Amino acid sequence: MTANTPTSGGTGEGSNGAIVQVSEYLEAGPVNRVALDLAAAIQRFGGNSKIVSGGGLMVAEAQRANVEHETISISSVNPIGNPAGKIAGKLTEWDAQLVHSHGEDAAGLVIKAVGKHRVPHVVSLYDLPVRRNGKPTPGLQTALKGDRVLLASPFLQNLLSEAGYLHDVNASVVPPGLAVNALHPSVVTAARLTRMVRDMEITAQSPVIIFPAALQDSAGHDAVIEALKQHLDKTWVCLFIGVGQAERRYHYRLSQKLEAEGLERRIKIYEGTEDPATLYKLTDIVISTVNGNLAFDYACAESQAAGKVVLGANNGSTAFQVDPGVNGALFDPGDAETLSMALGWAMTMEPDKRAELENNAMLHAFKTYKRDETARQIFDIYDELLA
Repeated sequence: MTANTPTSGGTGEGSNGAIVQVSEYLEAGPVNRVALDLAAAIQRFGGNSKIVSGGGLMVAEAQRANVEHETISISSVNPIGNPAGKIAGKLTEWDAQLVHSHGEDAAGLVIKAVGKHRVPHVVSLYDLPVRRNGKPTPGLQTALKGDRVLLASPFLQNLLSEAGYLHDVNASVVPPGLAVNALHPSVVTAARLTRMVRDMEITAQSPVIIFPAALQDSAGHDAVIEALKQHLDKTWVCLFIGVGQAERRYHYRLSQKLEAEGLERRIKIYEGTEDPATLYKLTDIVISTVNGNLAFDYACAESQAAGKVVLGANNGSTAFQVDPGVNGALFDPGDAETLSMALGWAMTMEPDKRAELENNAMLHAFKTYKRDETARQIFDIYDELLA
């Protein structure tokens, strides 16, 4: 990087203007983590870094990194006050030299806030376009007006390009970075492993299969249950690991279904984990998504970083992230039969073959999702815009 990169504090000779990240919230989650990590890295290397968001648990982490945070409602649903005006005020106060918006809502507000002030604007899009009546909302077209648009996956790029949205848009693929080293099996201590085995009541059954997904009807738990029922002659245990906010009624219905079918000892439900590295260390097979069509499959990326065989729906970004027979397998979206076939293949794999696939998965993750590398790509883009 050049001497005047955001990471070295420069936005021009003698300048102390801020690089501002704008995200809807700073709650735990991969999108918000990207915004916070970029801000912290800029500050750590001597830059002037700020964050605007709707608040959340990670605000304290930003403050520990000496990153100033301003709470402003970013959500497009019932926004409080005049968020675009408030953001404009902070950009002026901070002498913003560049703004990086994370998501459609943040990008729309920043574009309004920037107005006639020519502050370079980077937009990162991590999700499929919000749709109403089958068509993307105006928010997408607004977000694509950024000086540079960073898309989470080749799938998202292809989707938008084929729909004609990327004409005259300076877009490139930069996947969300992961702390791949923190997920490496070597970081897990024996004490952490013993504690999780006890807390999750995992017996000597093997393999351990996990399905990390929202405890919501759209996730596809029923298909997983039907697929696993075809393997009751084998020894296994499956953990449904909740992601995000659980729907209580759905959680109850799922529990009742497992009890009614006598599967409650073989398929267990948990509302999440605070130690994903240890969970992955205990795991043999990960079902990353059942219905798929994701702009970026975070569960797949994390699982590969932990060196796990991934089974995923053959659509969306998952179809780009999983290389069948090399680091995992794909099945027809939402289809219990082809998922069952994939599970059978993964359960009966020879140890040498499993080790080969696990190594391939880890190498792919370290090459593609390493946080330092994605940050370098983004900082290079900042440099171009600030030159």
